[in-house]
Amino acid sequence: MKRIILPLLALSVVCCTPQRQETQHITVTTNDTVGRKMMIVPMGNNEGTVEMTIENGVYSASIATSETGFYNLVSVNGQSQSIIPHYIPVTKSKSASHLTFGERSMLELEGSRDNRALAAYTQAYADYSRALWSLPKGDTDNAHAILESFIVKADSIIDEYRCTQPVEEYLKIWAYINAYDSYGSLPRIIGMKADEIPYTRTELLPEPHTVLDSPIAALFSNVPNIVYSALPNRNNLDSALIYVEQHYTDSILRKKVNDHIAARYVSRYNYNEGFDKGLERLQKATERYSLNPQHAADFAKHRATIPGQPFPDGIILQDREGNVVDFSAFRGKYVYIDLWASWCVPCLRELPALQQLEKSLKNKKVTFLSISIDGTEEAWKKKMDEKNMHGHQLWNPENTLGKALNVKGIPFFAIYDPDGNLYMHGAPRPSQGLGLVKLLEGLK
Repeated sequence: MKRIILPLLALSVVCCTPQRQETQHITVTTNDTVGRKMMIVPMGNNEGTVEMTIENGVYSASIATSETGFYNLVSVNGQSQSIIPHYIPVTKSKSASHLTFGERSMLELEGSRDNRALAAYTQAYADYSRALWSLPKGDTDNAHAILESFIVKADSIIDEYRCTQPVEEYLKIWAYINAYDSYGSLPRIIGMKADEIPYTRTELLPEPHTVLDSPIAALFSNVPNIVYSALPNRNNLDSALIYVEQHYTDSILRKKVNDHIAARYVSRYNYNEGFDKGLERLQKATERYSLNPQHAADFAKHRATIPGQPFPDGIILQDREGNVVDFSAFRGKYVYIDLWASWCVPCLRELPALQQLEKSLKNKKVTFLSISIDGTEEAWKKKMDEKNMHGHQLWNPENTLGKALNVKGIPFFAIYDPDGNLYMHGAPRPSQGLGLVKLLEGLK
């Protein structure tokens, strides 16, 4: 008899265990459909936004199940947009909610306890943010009270709605991030310098690893930067990675943070000092911590930032007629490069000085080359016409030159020598006047 009962018991356990659903069907009704679009975005998946269809006043969509059960429900009506976190257990296949909209976007949501809790905190967050940005200058006391309210309110909502564990964790993490980010905005909000605020972020909030060590924290795009900013020795690659390994146990979050650390290492490294040692250090860290190999590849490309290195390979430069121009066409001259874009206001401010410099410079061994990193060819051409830009004007699609030269902001200026090798990375701007003129006139 036992030989019959035990297999049946095992079978019943398997049958009764909820299975993860591959897709979710989501329906939403609202009190206002006129001009309104609804979209759903799974958190943690690679899939993008799915626009919901509307029929007989009901929005609906079928979407791949989020790995964590969390989605962003997005409502757009004219210039008004609402984003509401939405939770559906991965073992469930359907979800239905009703949203009520008012003058300040969403006012109420009818649905599961979890989603009512998420909606309640969404509204509370909006209210606290408005209150914070309405404070008079120098009001640090009320600012402190509002910053504390994010976390207090999240705890209150968790108790009121008796949330499931994933939503409880999501709310705690979300409230922590809101308080963390809002503290960073205080100098602008209340018109004080950061060191004048009478309480620190660490006095206001616990250490990030006590709250954020969770795969749910990895759903928030700014969490890797929050973790990075709190590292005691973040400018040292090895020390930063060791600290994360010692203080964070969740593998998903740890991978995102480690890749963020590696990316910052690549962007901030002084490539003029110990290039080979820096690359070797990153390669060893990549192997030990399973970092994305692209970081080391990006580091290697930045060898081009070292004076004496040739113009980087694989850079496409295109003239106004669409012809590809090889940088070797400028051999025999010193080339003063201006990296700019039509949308860059500081770049446009440099134009008058640059054009005057090009006209007045007496050294015929120097030529000027402006390279646009505009997203579209049309924007580049339009701005050239507006500003009557002349001389050598080229377009670099996808900003590959800026990436190769580790450019952190534009306008950016560099000088290449007659052999096509880098002479100066980060040359003076035209508006700096006499210093640049003396430098260029002295090139022989």
